[in-house]
Amino acid sequence: MINKVEVSKQLSELFATKQKNAKLNANINFEKALKNENFKTSFYKIRSLQFDLSKLEDSSNEAKQILKQIEEERKTLNAELKNCGFTKDDLKPQYECKKCNDKGFINNVPCQCYKTEQSKLFLKESGINKQSLPQFSNINYSLFGDAKTQENIKHIYSSAKDFIFDNTQTLVILGKTGVGKTYLSECVLNEAINNRVFSIFTTAFNMNNSFLDYHTSNYLNKQDILSPYLTCDLLIIDDLGSEIMFDNVTKEYLYLILDTRQRNNLKTLISSNLTLEQLQSHYDDRVFSRLINKQAGNKLFNMTGANLRFKK
Repeated sequence: MINKVEVSKQLSELFATKQKNAKLNANINFEKALKNENFKTSFYKIRSLQFDLSKLEDSSNEAKQILKQIEEERKTLNAELKNCGFTKDDLKPQYECKKCNDKGFINNVPCQCYKTEQSKLFLKESGINKQSLPQFSNINYSLFGDAKTQENIKHIYSSAKDFIFDNTQTLVILGKTGVGKTYLSECVLNEAINNRVFSIFTTAFNMNNSFLDYHTSNYLNKQDILSPYLTCDLLIIDDLGSEIMFDNVTKEYLYLILDTRQRNNLKTLISSNLTLEQLQSHYDDRVFSRLINKQAGNKLFNMTGANLRFKK
């Protein structure tokens, strides 16, 4: 996984490009408008009047006359601009994000657009195409089996969708292979990104490799390796329990991730093929307690039904 330094660098370049392009397009439109002689004459006349105005007292009669001239000339300018096929806004930078003007930050706090781009970067790193992610609105519940199973699945999917914005801190989805856990996780991921929630989707296998990189790294900024897992608004860990157990690594850093996120009230969604009993024996009590901690607002669901992969 790309680390914090690489993410910051790429996002800095991205938002600098967004700002540059917005300003460039405004300048291009202005240069096109200047080719209209009437617009050009009116524009420079206003500039000349504004210069004259700057040398006068605001309350003087001459200043009032110039202000009136400027107001009249602006009407002419706007009319000529319209003849060129432009509006006043076309001569201003049209930023994608109106909140931060494509700076990515508002008062040194990441804007929601910045978080969205963060999510896209990590998606790309995970090999996931945002356009191919499933949506809650497209779920075909009839694939899940009988009416009783469908009702259970509908309840789980509804809870998972609400999870993005409710008080649930950690959501654990258990079930056998092929019952739709990853599909559900991807629906949550898509919904979260659409609502500009900084989200990271990772398999337990890939995250465990990051743990090993962190554990064996010697460079000074090694904390950047784990920083995305520790700080994203929503972390989705798919297939927990499938990773190789590295001594002094897997359990220790998984506990660090879960404990830090719970203490900071950050959301985590975890799916696993293991049963609750298997999870308890697979990991130590510290990790298990972070998975089922109801006092911290955790929820656990068991997905049942036939293997959907055989039905496709």
